[in-house]
Amino acid sequence: MDDTKAVSPATRAATQAKRVTRKRQDPVSNPYVNHELNLNSSQAQVAFENGFMECDAALHSLSVVLPAVSRNADDVRVVLGAVEHSINEAFADIRREAERIKKIAEDNGIKIGAISYTHTKTYEARVTCNKSGQYLQIIRELDGLMGLTHAIWLAGFVDDNFRSEVERQWRRKTLRVSAEIKQISDRAFKAVFNKQNQKAQEQADNSAAADNALPPDDNAAASDEAEKPKKPRRSTKTKSEQKITAFNSTPVLVDSALAAVF
Repeated sequence: MDDTKAVSPATRAATQAKRVTRKRQDPVSNPYVNHELNLNSSQAQVAFENGFMECDAALHSLSVVLPAVSRNADDVRVVLGAVEHSINEAFADIRREAERIKKIAEDNGIKIGAISYTHTKTYEARVTCNKSGQYLQIIRELDGLMGLTHAIWLAGFVDDNFRSEVERQWRRKTLRVSAEIKQISDRAFKAVFNKQNQKAQEQADNSAAADNALPPDDNAAASDEAEKPKKPRRSTKTKSEQKITAFNSTPVLVDSALAAVF
């Protein structure tokens, strides 16, 4: 006998379950690239330290994991479109503000030169998907915007309120982009899981309805059939035994019965 046929279904199922568990526990090898990032201003440093890693994780989930679990290309396209809109809007707003500050400098005859910072920092940023690199570029442009703002402030052409307002506004806006992307990711995965649970519930309801779809008459017929008395088994007696039985039951045929047997 073949050894594979001797394995019980329960043993085979247990083996397959172990294989699936082992596969799920194996780590997935994902690509990434490291970028060295030099940031001068405290505002850009705070944005990187508090926003980049969460944003990168959310963007990676949306780019890699969501298409695998959603199985709906249109839904994925809408979600990624919302992320793209948030990033592009942040780029446009920061660049527009930088042009405004440059215009202030030009109108006042200010030549914006290089300035120095007391506590610059160098970071190693791990980028795990393409849109993470775009958010990293937003942080770089925030740092450049702060440099322009501090340059015209040090030149004495804007007051302290202007400087502090620009710092606070654009630090918050950059961090808000990261928070928005994380919220988009959370809502997208919640919607996918809700759809999957709803589909599973509908399948369970349909299965239960199909089980209860038998007509009452069929159920009664099946019950009646189960309650019918069983037919007696056919006798397996030999001819001699049958004739002896007839002899015992019918005294009139005693002579003929004996003659047939002996």
